Amino acid sequence: MFLLPRTRRQKSEGAIYHVMIRSITEVPLFEKHEDKIRYLNKMREYQKQYGFKVYAYCLMTNHGHFIIDSNGADISKIMQGQNLSYAINFNKINKRRGPLFQDRFKSKIVDTQ
Repeated sequence: MFLLPRTRRQKSEGAIYHVMIRSITEVPLFEKHEDKIRYLNKMREYQKQYGFKVYAYCLMTNHGHFIIDSNGADISKIMQGQNLSYAINFNKINKRRGPLFQDRFKSKIVDTQ
Protein backbone atom coordinates (compact mmCIF):
# COMPACT_ATOMS: atom_id res chain seq x y z
CA MET A 1 0.00 0.00 0.00
CA PHE A 2 1.36 3.39 -0.98
CA LEU A 3 0.46 6.52 0.91
CA LEU A 4 0.33 9.70 -1.09
CA PRO A 5 1.86 12.77 0.52
CA ARG A 6 -0.42 15.60 1.53
CA THR A 7 -0.73 18.51 -0.83
CA ARG A 8 1.59 21.24 0.33
CA ARG A 9 -0.22 24.15 1.96
CA GLN A 10 0.03 27.45 0.10
CA LYS A 11 1.73 30.01 2.30
CA SER A 12 2.80 33.57 1.78
CA GLU A 13 4.16 36.00 4.34
CA GLY A 14 1.52 38.59 5.10
CA ALA A 15 -1.18 36.73 3.17
CA ILE A 16 -4.87 36.81 3.98
CA TYR A 17 -6.37 33.33 4.31
CA HIS A 18 -9.81 31.78 4.20
CA VAL A 19 -9.44 29.11 6.91
CA MET A 20 -11.92 26.26 7.37
CA ILE A 21 -12.22 23.79 10.25
CA ARG A 22 -14.58 20.80 10.49
CA SER A 23 -15.42 18.33 13.25
CA ILE A 24 -15.52 14.59 12.87
CA THR A 25 -18.99 13.61 11.68
CA GLU A 26 -20.73 12.63 14.90
CA VAL A 27 -19.36 15.35 17.19
CA PRO A 28 -20.69 18.93 17.18
CA LEU A 29 -17.82 21.41 17.61
CA PHE A 30 -19.99 24.29 18.76
CA GLU A 31 -23.18 22.78 20.13
CA LYS A 32 -23.50 25.36 22.91
CA HIS A 33 -22.92 29.10 22.84
CA GLU A 34 -20.22 28.59 25.50
CA ASP A 35 -18.27 26.40 23.05
CA LYS A 36 -18.13 29.27 20.55
CA ILE A 37 -17.05 31.73 23.24
CA ARG A 38 -14.34 29.32 24.44
CA TYR A 39 -12.98 28.91 20.89
CA LEU A 40 -12.98 32.66 20.22
CA ASN A 41 -11.36 33.47 23.57
CA LYS A 42 -8.57 31.00 22.79
CA MET A 43 -8.18 32.63 19.37
CA ARG A 44 -7.74 36.03 21.07
CA GLU A 45 -4.91 34.54 23.14
CA TYR A 46 -3.22 33.31 19.96
CA GLN A 47 -3.76 36.72 18.32
CA LYS A 48 -1.79 38.34 21.15
CA GLN A 49 0.95 35.73 20.82
CA TYR A 50 1.30 35.75 17.01
CA GLY A 51 -0.03 39.20 16.00
CA PHE A 52 -2.46 38.01 13.31
CA LYS A 53 -5.84 39.65 12.57
CA VAL A 54 -9.25 38.04 12.18
CA TYR A 55 -11.40 40.04 9.77
CA ALA A 56 -14.46 37.78 9.82
CA TYR A 57 -15.62 34.45 11.13
CA CYS A 58 -18.66 32.19 11.05
CA LEU A 59 -19.03 29.33 13.53
CA MET A 60 -21.64 26.67 12.79
CA THR A 61 -22.42 23.51 14.74
CA ASN A 62 -19.92 21.25 12.97
CA HIS A 63 -17.54 23.66 11.24
CA GLY A 64 -16.18 27.18 11.07
CA HIS A 65 -14.81 29.71 8.59
CA PHE A 66 -12.33 32.52 9.26
CA ILE A 67 -10.75 35.29 7.22
CA ILE A 68 -7.30 35.74 8.77
CA ASP A 69 -4.48 38.16 7.96
CA SER A 70 -1.40 36.23 9.07
CA ASN A 71 0.59 39.46 9.45
CA GLY A 72 3.78 37.48 8.85
CA ALA A 73 2.93 34.68 11.30
CA ASP A 74 2.85 31.00 10.31
CA ILE A 75 -0.81 30.10 9.74
CA SER A 76 -0.03 26.42 10.40
CA LYS A 77 1.38 27.13 13.87
CA ILE A 78 -1.56 29.38 14.69
CA MET A 79 -4.25 26.89 13.72
CA GLN A 80 -2.45 23.80 15.00
CA GLY A 81 -2.10 25.39 18.44
CA GLN A 82 -5.63 26.78 18.38
CA ASN A 83 -7.31 23.53 17.40
CA LEU A 84 -5.17 21.30 19.62
CA SER A 85 -5.86 23.49 22.64
CA TYR A 86 -9.61 23.57 21.90
CA ALA A 87 -9.78 19.80 21.35
CA ILE A 88 -8.01 19.02 24.63
CA ASN A 89 -10.33 21.36 26.54
CA PHE A 90 -13.45 20.14 24.69
CA ASN A 91 -12.61 16.49 25.39
CA LYS A 92 -11.98 17.21 29.06
CA ILE A 93 -15.27 19.12 29.50
CA ASN A 94 -17.29 16.52 27.56
CA LYS A 95 -15.54 13.49 29.10
CA ARG A 96 -14.54 12.11 25.73
CA ARG A 97 -11.37 10.89 24.06
CA GLY A 98 -10.02 10.87 20.55
CA PRO A 99 -9.88 13.29 17.67
CA LEU A 100 -12.28 16.20 17.43
CA PHE A 101 -11.36 17.58 14.02
CA GLN A 102 -11.95 15.68 10.79
CA ASP A 103 -8.59 16.59 9.32
CA ARG A 104 -6.06 19.35 9.55
CA PHE A 105 -7.57 22.75 8.85
CA LYS A 106 -8.07 23.85 5.25
CA SER A 107 -6.83 27.20 3.99
CA LYS A 108 -6.77 29.18 0.78
CA ILE A 109 -5.00 32.44 0.12
CA VAL A 110 -7.55 35.18 -0.55
CA ASP A 111 -6.91 37.18 -3.70
CA THR A 112 -7.03 40.81 -2.57
CA GLN A 113 -6.57 42.29 -6.05
